[in-house]
Amino acid sequence: MPNYGFICEKCDNVFECLLSISNRENPLKEPCPKCMSEGNIVKDFQGIRCSLSSDSTLTPDKATGGRWSELMGKMKKGLAPRYHKKIDVATNMTGRRWKG
Repeated sequence: MPNYGFICEKCDNVFECLLSISNRENPLKEPCPKCMSEGNIVKDFQGIRCSLSSDSTLTPDKATGGRWSELMGKMKKGLAPRYHKKIDVATNMTGRRWKG
């Protein structure tokens, strides 16, 4: 679920709230966390924030408990030498970008 920014018109408090995409157009039912005012909350379109995150250090070995390198080694044995470099690249990739 994405984070949406809101502003309390009563106390000018800026805060974020997790909303499902299907509820993003509906009025916010929660009160302001600072002044507990209800009905004075508007969306903050100036500070749209991205809350998508990922583990940029994630590697295939980290995700599979070390079995990825073992599997790639077995596959490499059965392939022609011209494909070995591609297997090495797949073994060393991370969540950020493909290495190689």
